Amino acid sequence: MKTLVVAYFGALISFLVIDAIWLGVVARNFYRDQLGELMLPSPNLAVAAVFYLFFAAAIVALSVRPGLEHGSVWVAAGYGAALGLAASGTYDITNISTIKGWPLTMSIVDMIWGTALTALASAAGYIAARLWG
Repeated sequence: MKTLVVAYFGALISFLVIDAIWLGVVARNFYRDQLGELMLPSPNLAVAAVFYLFFAAAIVALSVRPGLEHGSVWVAAGYGAALGLAASGTYDITNISTIKGWPLTMSIVDMIWGTALTALASAAGYIAARLWG
């Protein structure tokens, strides 16, 4: 149990830090340019917190745990990549299919980012569990 708790916090903290850098520094203007008036002036942090807390649990259950069972950070990262693509793909492809004028370019970038970010957070959760779990 301790191992999974350590994995959870490793995945959660790494996901938050890396995503904050991406959203707040690297791609801030990109999303604003792509979404225009659809974007809120500032994010709803309470709703974001619910997502991050839930998704970190999904990362541990669906990516880190299989990695630990196989003794491989690459298994954790691979499952994480699949989870990230499924989650971001669900969001972005649904928006493309239901929202008039939803930007395809943003969706492609977002799906690549979701895949990479979730793979990285899965690897971080795995490494945290191996080091401190």
